[in-house]
Amino acid sequence: MEYLKSAISSIKQNKGRTFLTMLGIIIGIASVITILSIGNGMKGYVNSSLDDMSAGGITINIDAKKTDRYLESGDLQKIKEAVPEVLGITNSLSANGTIVTERQESNVGLTGGMPDIARENTEGMYSGRFFRQDEVDSGAAVCVLSQEDAILLFYTDDVLEKSFTLNVGPKSLECAVIGVTKSKDEEIKNAREAVRKKEQAYYWISLYVPYTFLTEKLGQAGDKITSFKVYATPGTADETALKAKSATENIIDVRGEGAVQIQSFASIAGAYNNILNIVTLVVALIAAISLLVGGIGVMNIMTVTVTERTREIGIRKSLGARTSYILLQFLTESAVITLLGGMIGMLFGFIFTKVVGMFMSFPPIISFSNVILVVSISIADGLFFGIYPARRAARMDPIEALRQD
Repeated sequence: MEYLKSAISSIKQNKGRTFLTMLGIIIGIASVITILSIGNGMKGYVNSSLDDMSAGGITINIDAKKTDRYLESGDLQKIKEAVPEVLGITNSLSANGTIVTERQESNVGLTGGMPDIARENTEGMYSGRFFRQDEVDSGAAVCVLSQEDAILLFYTDDVLEKSFTLNVGPKSLECAVIGVTKSKDEEIKNAREAVRKKEQAYYWISLYVPYTFLTEKLGQAGDKITSFKVYATPGTADETALKAKSATENIIDVRGEGAVQIQSFASIAGAYNNILNIVTLVVALIAAISLLVGGIGVMNIMTVTVTERTREIGIRKSLGARTSYILLQFLTESAVITLLGGMIGMLFGFIFTKVVGMFMSFPPIISFSNVILVVSISIADGLFFGIYPARRAARMDPIEALRQD
């Protein structure tokens, strides 16, 4: 406690010089906290976006370059039965076309699948339902769309049982809406704004339809399944992917040929996170150079302080002060300077993070563990760079010190 009181007293006597000494520490801490927070926020945003895109699904592909074999729709049920961890399974076909309503014509992207494709919907249903197996078996002309697309297409999200003309290639059929999925508030707001500005026709509409509607009614190729998606029990993605791959290889008899490949959004997210971690670390290390500069500043100012207080040191040592006492006194002063700089830098780091977040599409995430780590490093910085002046003070000869003016 006596060391601390002495350090605080010395700092108060040289407020201006102490602040300038802490400036490098403040800037370094604030910069590192802000950068790490932005990096954490970016990782969270990427993971959230990938989750929305994949809904936790794992895609299994059969490489056409290595085999000409394929699955049929009945084989997917066999895979589901063979792998207990599979909650759902579906093939996935895509097609583009146009939608014609009483008011407008819009471009449309169609995604055809089985009933389990409903697991792609992470927001829940606003109204209605997804298509059933009997509708897949019959190739029913039904579809599911989002609230956002319903507003863009019909200017309202109350669209159950509404129909429209769907044109895909030379085919033209009537299609009915049986379900509407929830959209985020921002998406709904943007859709209403587009309608108000009469810009809705420039947007692409996305529809989920039974895959048989595409193959049997619209003439799209897709009976030969070379890609499908499985939805795994939470926490079993890797295990489920390997089991589904093995079951697929057994069914088409290509074991050991490397013809069946796994594409998991979990692995993609992991790759993105690794890249973001490296980028964030490199940028944070660059920002941390100011901590090094601040530490050198602490060493310089403490060396000056030792020189100014040479006579005081001589008096203390002549009165019996131990070498360890003098050493701890100046090390404590160094640590207090960097601790104060770290606390102020932490405060500015929070402020900068909030300000930067106002101009970004994702919120930065402040990690408490990162803050503690950075502030601890700043204190260690002060102790390390304070060793030289502290040892210099502790080793002074009291007689020589008393001779100084």
